Amino acid sequence: MTALEPILAILLGAGLTAGATWLSKFLKNKNALKYGSVISRAYDLIDPLLEKHMKDWKGSDVEYAMELAVQSVADNELTADEIKDVVKEAAECWLPAKAADKVSKYLSQEKQPAELKAAEALAKAVNGDISQEQALVAARTELKDG
Repeated sequence: MTALEPILAILLGAGLTAGATWLSKFLKNKNALKYGSVISRAYDLIDPLLEKHMKDWKGSDVEYAMELAVQSVADNELTADEIKDVVKEAAECWLPAKAADKVSKYLSQEKQPAELKAAEALAKAVNGDISQEQALVAARTELKDG
């Protein structure tokens, strides 16, 4: 039996690792399903926000901008912890090249899209020009009217 113990330990370790990996993917997919529409709508604001201001903002400003974008599209549907989860998920998946393409399309439109106007309101809050509440109200109004 002693010859089998190292083999069993290796198999058990591999099984635990595989189980942990599966659980991690399952939870991530569950969050993607649960928050998918919020993340999708938030990217419509996050992309122009970060594409334009990324080089001027430090890390905490970027995180704050993403949080404001999520709050503005979630419309009080999410708890503070859920907002943090969505922001973390969005930050991990953000693609600068895709953002640049989206902003380019926004700018080529004849009429300025509501997403760009909402993003600018959020940028003012990050820059300290207006309060968070003012930015959220302005962004939500733009998105509703646009």
